[in-house]
Amino acid sequence: MIDYHVHTRLCNHAHGTMEQYIRFAIEKGLSEICFLDHLTINEKGCDLSMGIDDVPLYLYAVRRLGDAYRDRIEVKAGMEVDFTPIHAETAAHILERFSFDVVGGSVHFVEAANIVSSKRNESCNPPPDAAFYDSYLDLIDMMLDYSCFDVICHLDVVKKFGNQPPLEFFEKMDAILTKIKYKNVVVEINTSGLSHPAKAVYPDPIILKRCFEKNIPVTFGSDAHQPEQVGRNFKEAVHLLRDAGYRHITGFSRQNRYEIPI
Repeated sequence: MIDYHVHTRLCNHAHGTMEQYIRFAIEKGLSEICFLDHLTINEKGCDLSMGIDDVPLYLYAVRRLGDAYRDRIEVKAGMEVDFTPIHAETAAHILERFSFDVVGGSVHFVEAANIVSSKRNESCNPPPDAAFYDSYLDLIDMMLDYSCFDVICHLDVVKKFGNQPPLEFFEKMDAILTKIKYKNVVVEINTSGLSHPAKAVYPDPIILKRCFEKNIPVTFGSDAHQPEQVGRNFKEAVHLLRDAGYRHITGFSRQNRYEIPI
């Protein structure tokens, strides 16, 4: 098994050393671990991300640990880019300068609101309306116009704080999935939602089933922000994948794909 979504202290809201994450992955019997730390250029979220100047150091640190542990586990280097239209070109130019194994794209901000911040309290905010969900899907749609992304992370993270999207969201998501297939992008099975108020894997089984029907490949990520979270809830995610029809997940090396049986 693999975990392709692991953070580091460079993002300013994760804990533990990179080596501790790797050791936990080995203890859990994982064959690969991929650091996929945040790159947020948006000024509203850059305090929860590595800085642009940190990227070379980050990549060097991952590659050095990959060499040190190559006999025990494959250590991959990736980046989770927080997509905002105004900063998309800047992010793409940064990514061109480095050789990552995988680049994930995420939407964390909708209408200037940070939809994934743990500081958000749903009791102090009105539930999202239909326009909010439409705005989220519009941003995913725009993100897919950029060729630098290999993976879409936590596709329906808008449900993180327990607000179940309306039926129309799933209907409109179908067009997004068609575009994901056309753009040849992988969807991440992100297990962190089981530890959030959503109490569910991202994406929803309905979406996951449609991914399989459209022959969209998937990969695994825990979204670990602490070493002990590596590989969390993977057994449940495997059951969901098998129920949807999947028998393989996708791995990456220098942005080239390969299949891994589950």
